[in-house]
Amino acid sequence: MRSYSPFLPLLAALALPAQAAQIAISHRGASAYAPEHTFAAYDLAIEQDTDMLECDLILTKDEVPVCIHDETIDRTSDGTGRVDSFTLAELRQFDFGSWFNTSNPTLAKPEYAGARIVPFEEQLDCYLRINPKMRFHVETKDSAGGRAEQVMVELLTRKGLIATGDVAGGNVQSSTVVLQSFDAGSLERMRALTPSIPTGFLFAVPDQTTLPWLLTGNGPDYIDFYIPNSALVLAYPLSVPLFQAAGHDVHTWTVNDSQQMNLLLNLGVDGIFTNNTDLLRSAISARGTGTTPEQRGNPARFTRGCPGIAGRVTSNKGPGDVWEPTGTRGVQLKAASAGDEMGGGGTGDGKGGSLPLSLLAALLVAAGLRRR
Repeated sequence: MRSYSPFLPLLAALALPAQAAQIAISHRGASAYAPEHTFAAYDLAIEQDTDMLECDLILTKDEVPVCIHDETIDRTSDGTGRVDSFTLAELRQFDFGSWFNTSNPTLAKPEYAGARIVPFEEQLDCYLRINPKMRFHVETKDSAGGRAEQVMVELLTRKGLIATGDVAGGNVQSSTVVLQSFDAGSLERMRALTPSIPTGFLFAVPDQTTLPWLLTGNGPDYIDFYIPNSALVLAYPLSVPLFQAAGHDVHTWTVNDSQQMNLLLNLGVDGIFTNNTDLLRSAISARGTGTTPEQRGNPARFTRGCPGIAGRVTSNKGPGDVWEPTGTRGVQLKAASAGDEMGGGGTGDGKGGSLPLSLLAALLVAAGLRRR
């Protein structure tokens, strides 16, 4: 959250641009060019030099958070049924890539066929290993009666990703993970569980609840930043400096046209969700209002497809990496404990540093032999 300005009406009248760097948020990855919410789409977003990866989260039947937009798998796979009716192991049997080739023949690639669903933990570990400064814009699509927030907090706590970035100074612009939702109750539950994850409210209609926010720049204290859709920003352009003067960043969705991108950037929004990361990166770079390449940290080369990470998660307990904050933006891989084969702090079940049973048995036998 920004620091509050007492000159809010003057700032609103002047419609000052955003003070912070403007960021590109890859909506379901670079989903204009690759099947959404797959490693292929996330890889391409990194290549197109994104600031943040967006992920919609739904819990599987066995409560593993997976990256998928719809409540069913019908549109983006070769299967049918609700996401929460399948276990992760069952979801891994479906093809989440071939639909894109069929729908977009000019963009089709053979490697998209057979793409598997991505657990949120694998998304985190893959792209933090590629770029420890990468950030994640996460939406709870279905709160699952409050379980989604609880599972997410447990997962992020286990992985050392709860309090990252400039926590003391307000970390919307530096936290590794931020949470977004259309459900204000989800954000309120998240705030009750942990005050360290920045929360953003998604909305598209100026109703009796949101209209006062647009006109005053403020809402409940459990909302750190606001995410009106692009049509709403254009209808209420002074809401941007109002929100910012009251200490809130403004992100907007989903913009895939360069002309509209430039219009919204001119209005001073802090971030834009897009399927076309390359177009938005070009627009921001031309203005000189974005983050620097060093701040983004995306490498020129990396191995695509997340080998060694893709497919390794088996439950909402991992296995996966453990990270630790650096005190500013970004995290670092926590040093592995003895016996940890993953190089990231174990499996997340608290046993990462214990010896394998086979090795322990061998040591006991050897010790017995020495006593004879």
